[in-house]
Amino acid sequence: MKYLAFATAILAIAGCAAMAGTAGIADSSRTGTIHDVQFEERMTPTNLRVRHGDEVRWVNRRSTPVKLEFLDGALDDVVCQSGFSSLLRRQQESATIKPNESASLCFGRVGTITYNARMDSPVAGGQMIESGTIRVNQ
Repeated sequence: MKYLAFATAILAIAGCAAMAGTAGIADSSRTGTIHDVQFEERMTPTNLRVRHGDEVRWVNRRSTPVKLEFLDGALDDVVCQSGFSSLLRRQQESATIKPNESASLCFGRVGTITYNARMDSPVAGGQMIESGTIRVNQ
């Protein structure tokens, strides 16, 4: 009985931490335009211009996962996200997108954001890294 009470308390604490970790970030945007970046043979487009509040969605059409990586602090002013949170729903600076899935962000600050996409290469055991740029305008 003690173990059941302890387990219940741990789950309650984890639930509260998960809710607190995402208090300021919505899971998706319904107000802006959605811009898709597709991963097939290559990443397209690599350069994107969006407006403040628009959603950028990365869609993996490959048969292997794609990992997006942003520099530290690049996601500080994100106003919505999907697929960029850890187990306790704390925002991360990277996301791994499984085949036929997507991840998205809405940027709340005007400026330029750069990121890298890591994908398996057609060469056995190789990896391809492509850089992308998002220019957020007012």
